[in-house]
This record gives sequence, C-alpha cells and structure tokens, in this order.
Amino acid sequence: MKFEYATPKSVGLNADVLTQMLCELEEKAELHSIVVIKDNKVVVDGSWAPYEKDIPQMMHSLSKTGTSLCVGIAVCEGKLSLDDKFIDYVREDLPENYDRILEQVTIYDLLTMQAGSAACANNVYFTALKSDWEKTWLGEKRIAADVGKAFHYDSGCSYTLSKIVSKVMGKTCINLLRERVFSKIGIEHVDWLHSPEGYNTGGWGMYLTARQIARLGQLFLHEGKWNGEQIIPSDWVREMGITRIVKPGCEHKVLNGYGYHFHTGEKLYAAEGAFGQLLICFRELPITIGITSGTNCAFVPDICQKYIYQALENHTGSSDGAVLARKIESLQLPLASGEFPTIEAEDKLFGRWLLLNQNPREIRKVRFEREDDQMIRIKFEMEDSTVRTAWAGYKRWIKNDLFTDYTKRQHCLSYAFSSGVLAIADCMINTSYREEYTFAFSGGTVVCGWKPNVTYLDGNDNSKRVFMESTVTYHER
Repeated sequence: MKFEYATPKSVGLNADVLTQMLCELEEKAELHSIVVIKDNKVVVDGSWAPYEKDIPQMMHSLSKTGTSLCVGIAVCEGKLSLDDKFIDYVREDLPENYDRILEQVTIYDLLTMQAGSAACANNVYFTALKSDWEKTWLGEKRIAADVGKAFHYDSGCSYTLSKIVSKVMGKTCINLLRERVFSKIGIEHVDWLHSPEGYNTGGWGMYLTARQIARLGQLFLHEGKWNGEQIIPSDWVREMGITRIVKPGCEHKVLNGYGYHFHTGEKLYAAEGAFGQLLICFRELPITIGITSGTNCAFVPDICQKYIYQALENHTGSSDGAVLARKIESLQLPLASGEFPTIEAEDKLFGRWLLLNQNPREIRKVRFEREDDQMIRIKFEMEDSTVRTAWAGYKRWIKNDLFTDYTKRQHCLSYAFSSGVLAIADCMINTSYREEYTFAFSGGTVVCGWKPNVTYLDGNDNSKRVFMESTVTYHER
C-alpha cells in the first residue's frame, strides 16, 4: 500500500479546522511531529523544528502495541493461550519467596493489566536493575483481590509477555515484528530496547517516527490486511481494540477503557505512551493519526477527536489548504530565549571550566567558548571522564551527533543571553526530551538551572518546570 499526499478538501476534510487543531495542540501540548491519514492519503505531515520527520523517537507505552501484536501471532498459531497461567512459562525466574496469587494470573490478565500489581514497574524501575528483570518483578507484592478484576497499569506485564512470546516463538519480539509485520508494510529498520537477558522491554523503548506510527495504524484500520495479504489475523486485530476494563479516573476522557494493550473509547482506540506518543485509530472513520511529543497533557486524543469530526462536518466550506500548508511549514519549538551576550557576561562564563554538582545528565564540568558571531562551542566532561564537544546556534538550532548509541545520539542546541544569564536549549530529538540549562554568575559562583519539558524524576512541578538548581564553582581556565 503506497501512501499518496492529498489536500484535506479532496478527501472531505476542512483544512481550516485542521489548522485550528494544530493551533490548539500547540497551545496545550508540546508536539514533535504529527501525521494524519484519511482514505490512505496523507493530509497532514509535519514536525516541530528541530525535531525531524524521519528521525525515530523513543516510544514509551506506545511500544506495548508491538507486544500485543506478537502475543496475537503466538496465540493464533497455537503457541500460546490467553487462559494459560503465565507463571508456567517463567518458573525458572521465580524467587524463593513470591506471592502465591501469581499462580492464578493468566496471559489475558497480563494483556489487560489485571495482574494485581500493587505498583507500576515502569522503565525507570527496570533500567535501574543490572540483571534479573523478571525475577525482581516476580518478587513484587500483589493485590490478590484485584487479580482478573481491577486495572493496574504495569509495564512489568508487558516485559513478561515479551519474554514469554520470545520463548514460545523462538525469536525476540522485534525480530518477529520485523519478519511478520514491518517488512510487509514498508517500515524499514526499527530498534527496540532490551533487558540484560536479551528480551525486548515490551512496555517501552521501541523507536518510531510519526509516519511509521500512522502506517502501523493503517494496518489496524484494515484489520491486519496489507496489499491483499493478511499480515495479522483479523480476529486478533478486532479483539485488541475492544474495551475489556474501564480505567479508573478516566471517565471524562475519550479513551476511558483498556483492551489488549490498547487504550479504548467509544469512537477511538489508541496506543498511548507517556509524554504523548500516540497511535490513534477512529472506529467508524478511515482515519489514523500518528504523534510524537514531549508533553504531560492528557487530552491530546480528545483534541484530535473533536477537530477531526468538526473537519468532516464542515468540509464543504473548506479553503484550498494554503493556510494549513503554511502552518505546517512554520512549525517550531521555542529557541533559547534572550539576547546576544555582552563582553562582560562572556568574560565571567566563557573560557574556563565550570564544575557542576550532581545532575541528572551526569555532566561533571562544562566549558563555553565563542566559535563565531552566531555560534558557541560547548565542551563537557561526563562522570566517566569522556569529553564531548557540541555547538549551539544563536536563535537557530544546530544538530550535534554526540553519541554512537542511537538512544541519545542527536542533540539540537540553541543559545541566548538574558540579563547576564546564559540559556542553552537542548532538544534530544531521538527522545521526548527538551531541556533548558541556565548559567548565571552570582557572587563569585555560577548557579546552574535545569528545566525539562517532561521527566520521570520525583518532584515534578509542571507549573514551574524547575527541577534542579546546583551551584557551579570555577575550575582552571
């Protein structure tokens, strides 16, 4: 299936309403890219600079869609049953003292987040472990009365399903998806993080673009069929999007239920991840939306649903789409705010190593140097003593290829000064994360501030978005 580009008007959508949708999304959330497809035609395809359309971003719980697809393949081939007690597949990982209620938990319970989890084991929980992911998770306390009866979101369920599928299918989930799904629908190489034991994380860590997300959504809209070939059994695709349990506290949202690792609602079903990654499918419309972002706004699906229906209802009054095209062309995230530095401000901050206190990015010290009138050079030494160099542009983004590791490779930087404060904006475009660092000279020291757009760290205060202040002391010039 080859996607064509088309004007919204040609497929019965009001371009002006879609422009309004983008404006409200910008106002209430931080999107990084968005693709809207109707009738197999792309009508919106944009990214907010410096994020790029073809650079994959790490998915959080949207990755669970891949796990569900793999479970479906295993079930439909008779390698697995939803009624199976999951513990029979992981008994070698059981700790000596484990909650015996685990003996009652089924594959179905894992898939629908009804495993009685007392707390959510997310990516932070697992990546802090050096080994024994499954054994550690199996040692957690359960809520016996809630097994098979109550919704408790837990990525440990997804990791366990990933491990079980890998065992019964003889290959990891990413290899299964590459062979059975991605290669069939025109999605090229996809990475997925894995545990120290070699199993894909299941609940997070797949790297996709919004274009790939929307393409995967088309597979669901066509009930698993692609170019006449049944890629995924149609029965499984339908089952994935059926509401199995109501999510507590979500009654006011358009996605208020949960299916097979899918969030569900009356008019939508969607793969949804932390910080706003979304694969949205409309139940009664041939429309799918792929989104990457870095936001804590929980109402992006609600905004999309509202405007898509408005765009359909008012399609006869649509313009030719020129305004929408200009809007898409101009999408950009805020650059570092401020003005060009003064010589006095530069003299206090530039040309010397600044020693940092403990910080989330494990940077030991940093040094600023002027490259030219519109660019500065930044050297920073990590806790492991490696030294890296990056460049930041004045009122423009400069892309730096800093790491060989694809998970944190690309950093786009801009800088500015404001009242003697140096601001460095850093978009880590392989991720959801955008951060601003500030360096202010005060009383013989430099105070460093760190402001992320989103974070898993404790003490997240979205009203201030300030999570660290550390004193920096001068080192040698």
